[in-house]
Amino acid sequence: MLSLRIALRYLLSRKSHGAVNIISGVSMAGVAVAAAAMIIVLSVFNGFAQLVDHKTSNFNPPLLVRMIDGRIITDADSLAQALLTIPRIKVSAPMIDEQAFAVADGGQMPVMLRALPPAAIEASGLYRILVDGNLDPAGATVSVGVAINLNLRPGAALRQNIDGPVTDIINIYEPVRRARVNPANPSGAFRGDSLTVTGVYQVEQEEQDRDMLVIPLEVARDLLDYTTEANGVALWPSSPDTPLDELKSEISRRLPPGAEVVDRLGQEADARRIISVEKWITFVMLLFILAVASFNIISTLSLMVVEKEKNMAVFSAMGAPPSLIRGIFANQGWLITVAGGVTGVVIGALLSLGQQHFGWIKLNSTNPAMMTIDHYPVVMQWSDLVTVICAILLTSLLISLIGAQLTRHSSKP
Repeated sequence: MLSLRIALRYLLSRKSHGAVNIISGVSMAGVAVAAAAMIIVLSVFNGFAQLVDHKTSNFNPPLLVRMIDGRIITDADSLAQALLTIPRIKVSAPMIDEQAFAVADGGQMPVMLRALPPAAIEASGLYRILVDGNLDPAGATVSVGVAINLNLRPGAALRQNIDGPVTDIINIYEPVRRARVNPANPSGAFRGDSLTVTGVYQVEQEEQDRDMLVIPLEVARDLLDYTTEANGVALWPSSPDTPLDELKSEISRRLPPGAEVVDRLGQEADARRIISVEKWITFVMLLFILAVASFNIISTLSLMVVEKEKNMAVFSAMGAPPSLIRGIFANQGWLITVAGGVTGVVIGALLSLGQQHFGWIKLNSTNPAMMTIDHYPVVMQWSDLVTVICAILLTSLLISLIGAQLTRHSSKP
């Protein structure tokens, strides 16, 4: 294409005015920086999303059966036993998630209980995210938020208290569900139990780290006056390589009406949605910056039109149509934008892959022992790379159209 060849020659040739070269380089560098920032920021969001998935995979069961409308499953024990007959299911156990009130020597606070039988607690990956103590299915495993707010430490009764009153006993209270409440005895409106704190975990996600604790199922049922009821049935497959989509289809055929089976992404849909929204809002902001940087190319094209005005007059005198002259500067705007964008994409991809595999940039923390990673998590996805490239191509198309309009008056003989 003749106009593209001439545009490429104009772009690479030395200009009579040095300012044109400088402005052209700055415009290209601006597009490159914006494109690289888009790749890097999207990769960082992917890294944190993967970190959340990895952490919650040690806290949430791989599959969870629950009622769609949030109701209690009245005979969760029977449903758990029925699902256990599926060959690829290793553990099937009732699970209770319920609010409660916790009291310890260090204070009091509302908490969220997660109750599972011992086999399910052992099958979970909770032991992988412990930061203090050990995993004991007969005791209480609390989040870092509960441990800090209530001054709870595993084995505190066996060691000297240095930082004030510390205990390993937590008292849990639930409102009485069925009995009459005597106004003269407000404490009779609650049922309570005490457990020894054996471990402290950290998911590094605010919802699970703030106020949650894991306790035995029997304790929770006694507090809630349940027999076979539960909020859901937690399922663990026999092998980590088991295809969950196929297993979900098989489980769905055995569920009662109104029940559903969800994977970990479904259990943490709100958290994933928040990360996704933040990611794409940031992408739109960076896209705006890319557009602003790309529009700086228009000033370069304006100067180029002025500099090449005599050349365009010669082309017109030789019989070149106006469309050819417009195509020259349209292609030049397209070339500058694409060159800067491709350079930025390559730089951003290389930096992201380097951080992903080598962890160049470290995370600073006052307590490194509480950190499960020591560098910024980065995961580059090809879908994000294609999205950024498409954004650059669309921006370059817009710039080329504007560049063509700049030559309307200059292309007249």
